[in-house]
Amino acid sequence: MKRLKIITTTVIMLIVHVASAQDFPYHFFAHSVSLAMNPSLAAINHNLTVDVASYNLWAAGFKPLNDNLISFSINPTKTYNIKEQYSPKIGVAINFLNENNGPFTQNILQLIYAYHIPLNRDLQLSLGVCGIVENIEIKVNSLSAENIDDPRLLTGNNHTFAFDGGFGATLKNESFLLSFSALNLAPADFSFDDASVMNVENFRKFYLSGQYKAELSRKINLEPTITLRNTRYEDFSFDTSCSINFDAFLVGAGYRNEKTIFAFAKISFKNFVFTYTSENPLEANHMAGQGHTFSLGWYMNSIRSY
Repeated sequence: MKRLKIITTTVIMLIVHVASAQDFPYHFFAHSVSLAMNPSLAAINHNLTVDVASYNLWAAGFKPLNDNLISFSINPTKTYNIKEQYSPKIGVAINFLNENNGPFTQNILQLIYAYHIPLNRDLQLSLGVCGIVENIEIKVNSLSAENIDDPRLLTGNNHTFAFDGGFGATLKNESFLLSFSALNLAPADFSFDDASVMNVENFRKFYLSGQYKAELSRKINLEPTITLRNTRYEDFSFDTSCSINFDAFLVGAGYRNEKTIFAFAKISFKNFVFTYTSENPLEANHMAGQGHTFSLGWYMNSIRSY
């Protein structure tokens, strides 16, 4: 009975938590794969990019939350001569995001198209749209007791799909970047087969980001950044940070209004970029521990920075 009580309590907590499962932490990848939260950034800096990233939450000796990302973007536009250097360019991309949270698994597929328009020799406007396919799976069998004599609380797996979209816009030159994006424009309800599992309502996600590059010397830049966003529980949240870019090496730190301090570093070597971010909540406990984000990117052929 004691084991059954523990399992029942766990199931209730997890079913309640599924309501927040749709709040995929896109902003955890802001320092490495910003394309995940703004489709207008597809192939904005390079003709071809491939990125893989992983976020892991460590709490009480466990890893209760794992987020993964794979991104591929390409600029199919051919530039043959100097006259076409300032002509519009196209970016297409595909992102796959995955989150594992106990018995819950969320998969997100983004298909992206972007159009980059030079406004003059120094300023570029980028517009992007994306189609989104989302899937949530609840592996209720994983909640069964180890003892075969204990009853199973639920049986089978629950799957549900939703189709959505988003858009983004970015204005940039060599000194600043200003971008806005909206994901899940037509948020759908996720309905599960088992009546014991509640429906999950999705929500629209908004991101407004600004970055400024102050040149300290020929190869050293100071780059303050701020991102305004919403969450399921708050209409207004923010990330703010400042980094120092030494060309091939970047280091920075920032603060999130979820009472979290984060620090990050980026190392470039030839066509590869490695990024690490450490998330450190100020009120850590057995359910809210330290987060770690690792990413590796490969790019080919830089595009002129406007």
